[in-house]
Amino acid sequence: MNDRRTPIIAELEKNLADAIVFFESLSPDALGTQVYQDGAQWTVQQVLAHFITIERSMQWLFKDILAGGPGSPEGFDVERFNRTQPKKLDGKTIDELIALFQSVRNETISIVRSMSDADFDREGRHAFHGHGKLERFIHWAYEHVALHLEDLRRRMQQK
Repeated sequence: MNDRRTPIIAELEKNLADAIVFFESLSPDALGTQVYQDGAQWTVQQVLAHFITIERSMQWLFKDILAGGPGSPEGFDVERFNRTQPKKLDGKTIDELIALFQSVRNETISIVRSMSDADFDREGRHAFHGHGKLERFIHWAYEHVALHLEDLRRRMQQK
């Protein structure tokens, strides 16, 4: 039987470590740098808050699909979620946000550890990707963070 959990967990852990090293390397001034000029117009620190809020929602999605549910509700407004949810963490320090992200990611890893190989083939709806397999949605947890980290690194080079 193919063990899909082990490489996925390894990627989730590596991605977590990469993110922590990146955010810990930044000065307070750098954390306040605006990264995106459109949409939510997040600062570097707000991108980390986004990681936390979006991954919490992904955990809900994973658990729903694992329980036989359909996944994301039809008409879920991703843009609205992204505009409103990270702001709820604006009062947190960078150390608090890093700890929260670590906790949230560890919960994602725990969910993956509990899955059987057959669970990866369960299907449902993702708010961004549409209909697909749970395995794809779990991969997105670390791919999503990696894409934003690339944006953050580019932005820091421009400073």
